[in-house]
Amino acid sequence: MAAYMNKNNPIWSGTKAVADTMAQLNGALGNVSQTAQDQQTPIVGEEDKKALARHDLEDEIMRVAGALGSLATKTSDLVLAGQTELTLAQLDKMDADTLEETGNRIAGLAAANLAGLADYNITQADLTAFNKMTGNFHDAKTGPRTAIAKRSAKTKALPPGVQSVKSILRNCLDKEMLLFKKKNPDFYAGYVSARVVVDRGGHKTGSQPAPTPTLATQK
Repeated sequence: MAAYMNKNNPIWSGTKAVADTMAQLNGALGNVSQTAQDQQTPIVGEEDKKALARHDLEDEIMRVAGALGSLATKTSDLVLAGQTELTLAQLDKMDADTLEETGNRIAGLAAANLAGLADYNITQADLTAFNKMTGNFHDAKTGPRTAIAKRSAKTKALPPGVQSVKSILRNCLDKEMLLFKKKNPDFYAGYVSARVVVDRGGHKTGSQPAPTPTLATQK
């Protein structure tokens, strides 16, 4: 529908009412198209980001906890030794929130023992990077849920968008096209043809009310 009208722009562009309606229609169609595209965007990428961020965080936790554990042994700090006794298998079994808490806890212990970690080449810059890594994981762990919520919002927004397009056609453009019925019958006939929707339900189209275009006919 919009394609037909845009193709025949010279015929109607001088009629302000039609021009205004077409601007409104093209905007509404653009919104529907973008909403549909957003709604269909896969969220697999968010899961991949979460998995990668988790892998990086687990590796960093093990590296820093290992250095702290060695320091604890050398300084006979049994409390620190107990606090940093971790295995990769344990980290793998943790849920996302617990893993994030563990990352923050190990980073806190490292900050409290930063002077002793100098012998392990762990510096403030390492801790800054560690904290950033934990923050990245925090963002990534909620990514899939956020993406699903956004998709749900787009799904809910799609019907009103389509209804807006139908309203513009029925209440404005269909009526305005009557201006061309006698003035330019070929153009008007083409418009009516473009507005026809194949009745896939098998009913006789002659007994049906004025057809409403689908998105396919509006492209």
